[in-house]
Amino acid sequence: MNRKITIVLLVIATLAISFVAMKGLSSLKESPKKNLDKKKLPFVKVEAVKYNEISSPIVEKGRLASNLEVNLSSEVAGRIVGTGVPLKVGQKFKKGQLLIRIYEEDAKMDLRALKSRFLNKLAENLPDIKVDYADNFEAWMNFFNAINLEESIPELPKVKSDQEKVFMASRNILGDYYAIKSAEVKLDKRKIYAPFDGSYAEVNTQIGSVAGMGTKLAGIIESNNLELQVPIESKEISWLSLNEKVDILDSDGEVVFTGKLVRKSDFVDEGTQSISVFVKLEKTNGNELYQGQFLTARFNGKKIANAMEIPRNAVFSSNKVFVVEGGILKEKEIKVIKRNENTLVFNGLKEGEILVVEPPVKATENMQVQIKK
Repeated sequence: MNRKITIVLLVIATLAISFVAMKGLSSLKESPKKNLDKKKLPFVKVEAVKYNEISSPIVEKGRLASNLEVNLSSEVAGRIVGTGVPLKVGQKFKKGQLLIRIYEEDAKMDLRALKSRFLNKLAENLPDIKVDYADNFEAWMNFFNAINLEESIPELPKVKSDQEKVFMASRNILGDYYAIKSAEVKLDKRKIYAPFDGSYAEVNTQIGSVAGMGTKLAGIIESNNLELQVPIESKEISWLSLNEKVDILDSDGEVVFTGKLVRKSDFVDEGTQSISVFVKLEKTNGNELYQGQFLTARFNGKKIANAMEIPRNAVFSSNKVFVVEGGILKEKEIKVIKRNENTLVFNGLKEGEILVVEPPVKATENMQVQIKK
């Protein structure tokens, strides 16, 4: 019995000694210190919130197009003959030059025949006019003498009475006169003159071809009256105003021309979901411009009062930013006024708050940071 008690006491003593030894060893182990080394805290770039009047330009590329494009169509049928201006795409011409001529000798002969028959009819009726309408005979005689087969027929004398009008109608003098006038108009339609200085943008025929009535022969553009057509995102169209000045930039961002916003479309392009605006170029400094050429336009847009502009990467979750309070990041919501390509215009924070404009990677609220000097 005493032996069992002794064994139990020895076991208890051994356990007690082991426990005390473990406690002593653990007390010798140095507890880790909390890492407060500032050198390992991330740096952030900040700006103090300060509101001003912001000019937020819109920069987009556009394509030059002629302000005046005309399709040349034939109103009469016939063979196309040369005019001295080649029927070639890109060929330039001056206002008033003969561009297209349709063979007219047969039409001229028909017109001479009409005038000859009309003269014959007038000659037959002049004696009756002299007897019955003596007060107007001199006017009809002068009209008869003024008719020239190679020139346009003169104006018809004014009829002075109803009886005279009935006489002229019964002899079909009025009908024959207006038939001649119609033939003269049709003869003039065989020649198409340039309505402005320009060039051919499209040619659908050639010398010797036969033009049918209503056939589109060519397309011409006014070379010196070009507009820049610029697609603008629908959400930004409200920032543009008609007649505002527009800067045209080169590839280095330098202003080379100036223009004026003259039109805004009132519909959205289905393919691009953009709205086209049109800029009339004003000062080109003598530089050559061409239809279809791409240029960059910078619209100044409207002034934004009480706002601040920051990089877009400073904003997360659409409308949230970080501010620094006591070396710790805090989330704040802002009111976004306008989004540009690389920047964003906002307000909604108190002036003087320390806004993070370059947040660290994987930034979270309550993260300790250092401000980059």
